Amino acid sequence: MRSCLALLAMVVAAPAATAGGCDFTAVSTRVQQLVQGAGVADAGIAIGTPRGLVFKQYLHAGGGPSAYDDSVRVPVASASKLLAGVRIMQLVDRGAIALDAPVSGYLPAFTGLGGTMTMRQMFSHTAGYGDDSDSLVLALPVTLAEDVAWIAAHVEMPFPPPGAWFAYGGISMQVGGEVAEVRGGEDWQAGWQAHVGAPLGATGIDWQGLGPTANYRIAGGAEASLPDYARVLAMLLGDGVGNGWRILSPQAIATLASDQTAGAALAYSPPGADGRHAYGIGAWIETFPPPPARPAISSIGKFGYAPWVDFDGGFYGVIMVEQQATTWPAMGEQSHDAIVDIDALVRAQPLAACVPVEIGDEVFRDGSELP
Repeated sequence: MRSCLALLAMVVAAPAATAGGCDFTAVSTRVQQLVQGAGVADAGIAIGTPRGLVFKQYLHAGGGPSAYDDSVRVPVASASKLLAGVRIMQLVDRGAIALDAPVSGYLPAFTGLGGTMTMRQMFSHTAGYGDDSDSLVLALPVTLAEDVAWIAAHVEMPFPPPGAWFAYGGISMQVGGEVAEVRGGEDWQAGWQAHVGAPLGATGIDWQGLGPTANYRIAGGAEASLPDYARVLAMLLGDGVGNGWRILSPQAIATLASDQTAGAALAYSPPGADGRHAYGIGAWIETFPPPPARPAISSIGKFGYAPWVDFDGGFYGVIMVEQQATTWPAMGEQSHDAIVDIDALVRAQPLAACVPVEIGDEVFRDGSELP
């Protein structure tokens, strides 16, 4: 990983990236380095504070015009997990789901040890499933409900009992998504868009990133534009309020953004994670240097899409990269290295003095008005 001092020394070769009264040239340089090192053509970067976006830029590897703009949506792979975690915690807020209730009470097809796993475990990779390809029927034209019924009947739990092991994977979140359908009384994608996306103005986010489907890949199938995903992060930084709507309670944010693994031993962590296994509800727990008073969260995808929220620093960021046949860990690991560096570079800015390039909506509406 390059040091921030080395990156700053490269700034003389980079185009100016001054926005909102702050100089983000070093940030732009680091994203350009990510693009060139990963062999992709296009990228975008957005940095925001509670007052709004203070920096947004689209880049091309050759320095020419980028193929990206605010309208372009790309698959975000495992960055879907944070989006899904938001919806789960919203249903917890509304009393539709209890984080520690056994799944058998929601989906009776899960019996035995499988029936004892909880939503907290399913969304923190401690439910007993793990290093997997989600389910063997994802490619078939079935619904999420049909997929999860097949999981209940055919997929064995490789890391029992629930709660004992951290094993990164997607099967348990697939099951959790069906719990959300049952308890929310509506289709997963429709529910997310109606109760999260529409209030935030993030109307372009859906779960069709891997192709048209009704079997939504909860842990990895979303697609989003740069500003759409940024609106979700702004809500998280805003203690649950975004675009004037209260989406989550402060208590829900605190749960989502703190380690929920309860000391589970490490069974499997993905390549590039370096054995890290502190995880909230759909989000990695980060301790960027210097050690923060409040940890940050991230949700980096296989293709390199890299969102994070630095609660202690008071800002969020998201890197959007062109989708290539780059395999994990190459792209995901490079993006994680990049956000560690960029986080330090942004912390060095006088963020309170930065003039937003896009103003945030600070109007508070009571949560009872949520659609």
